[in-house]
Amino acid sequence: MKIKDTIKYLRRSLVLEQKEFADLLGIDKSSICNYEHGVRKPRLPIIRKMLELAKQHKIKISTEDFLN
Repeated sequence: MKIKDTIKYLRRSLVLEQKEFADLLGIDKSSICNYEHGVRKPRLPIIRKMLELAKQHKIKISTEDFLN
């Protein structure tokens, strides 16, 4: 799975809109949009927050999913 697909999968699994997901991560909605469209890739601190959210909600995502 590509990074953009992993991020979209996580957000949808959490049943969140882009704005809500961005607020949880402490970033702008436009950043989430850019990540999901493959325009930009998240930096390591944001990836860590995403992995923590996945872990808290028992969503199967690993560090390797953010390497593609």
